[in-house]
Parts: sequence; structure tokens; C-alpha cells
Amino acid sequence: MLTSFEIDITLRMKQSPDRGTCDSFRNVMQKYFGQIERLDDLAEVYDYICGVCREQGAIRMSYHFTPIFAAQNSIRATVYAEGYSEEWQQLYEDADFRLADPIPARTMRYGAMLRWVDAMTLEANTSENEVYFESMRQHGLVHGFGLPLYGPRGRNSFASLDFGVPLDQIDEGRLGTVRSAAQAAHQRVCVLLDNTREKPELSSREREVMGWIARGKSTSSIATILELSPETVKTYAKRIYEKLNASDRVGATVKALKLGLIRV
Repeated sequence: MLTSFEIDITLRMKQSPDRGTCDSFRNVMQKYFGQIERLDDLAEVYDYICGVCREQGAIRMSYHFTPIFAAQNSIRATVYAEGYSEEWQQLYEDADFRLADPIPARTMRYGAMLRWVDAMTLEANTSENEVYFESMRQHGLVHGFGLPLYGPRGRNSFASLDFGVPLDQIDEGRLGTVRSAAQAAHQRVCVLLDNTREKPELSSREREVMGWIARGKSTSSIATILELSPETVKTYAKRIYEKLNASDRVGATVKALKLGLIRV
């Protein structure tokens, strides 16, 4: 059975009258898919897809890893972002601010790529939505678009990309590449999570530290919150990574959420 991203590629090639363009697109995607399928670490998958997007011209991207039955803008969703300002990322950590963002949910209901500007007018807005949209404009978040990402057993997620220019100024080949590669990467994440069988034990303090890591807090911030030294927090983090067989915060957070070790 073809996956959704393979079907998307097939349709794109059938619609293109240029055989050379079809072959070029197919070769590029086969290279990306082959590399994604060889990755066996969640952080590596995220780093790789970010690299693909940058290579195609994206200036910022985000991936909302969403627990089953949770909303994509829920505080339970772990958001990995690159290219956004530190100020914006700190704003998005706030639960109320994030809940005012209707773009992920509207994109998922729409079921296809959706420009931010179109998502803003797709449905009736609350006053909180309008405040959120104004904040986006103030931070230069104007030309991006959202992508629904589908996985097995309802494990769906959302991605957002921005090339810094209007959508009609982006080459269709580049758009097709990032859309298909993002879907492939999400499905790889789902496969890696399903392959996680053993459930390691975390101490109560390790769970506390892991919980704050999942919320995006820095080592110094966690140290202040838990009244520990930064070195002690680093020791806990290292121990957590070893238990979860993770190399960094991204992989540790995803595995901890998958295994039910923490809730955010």
C-alpha cells in the first residue's frame, strides 16, 4: 500500500508534463526518503528534516508533536521550532497564548496545506485569536503556511513553514519537496516510537527535571525552579538521556511522552 506522501508524489508526477522535471523530483525525494528511513534516533530525524527545509529555502519551521487525542495547540503538544525569535518561542510556551492560536486546528480540519493568512479568515475569530494574529504580524510571521501530518492510529501532527516570501513566489518543486519530506519524517517518528518497547524507570526528581525539559526550560531555569545547582541539573539530564537512550532534549522529550513518563 502506498503511503500518503508516496501518493502525493505520484500525483505530482502525473500532473507534470515535463518528464525531466518528474525524474528530477523523483530522484530528489528518493534520496531524502532513503536517508529518513535509515535514521534510528528521533533527534536525528528532526535535525535532518530541518536541514532539508533549510536546503529548500525555508527560513523557519516548527513541528508540533501531538499526543493522541490532544489538540495541536495544546500545552501537551511538544513544539520544536527553528528560525523563530527567542521572544516568540517564549511567548508560545505560555499555555493561554498557545491556546489562542487557531491555525494548527484549522489546518488539520482543512486537511491540506493552508497559508497562515487564509487560516486567519477561514473561520470566525475570537478576540483572543485577533490578539494572537496581531502578535504574529508584529513578529514578522506573515508568509508561512501549515501542513497537516498524518500517522498511524490517529497519531497526527502539525508542521509550519515559512520561506519569508508569499507562497506564489516559491518554486512548486521546493514546496513539493518540503511537504513530502515532512510527511515522511513524521511517519518515521511514528515508526521509531512504536519500536520503543521497554519502559525505563525515572526517579521522582528525574521526572521533575524531565517535565521542565519538555516545557523548554533551560538548565539554569530548571535549577532555579527546583532549587538545585545547574551542575546537578546537568547530571540529572545526562542520567535521563542514558535511561531513555536519547542524545538530546528532543529525543528525550518525545520518548518520555510516548512512554507516559511525564505529562505536560
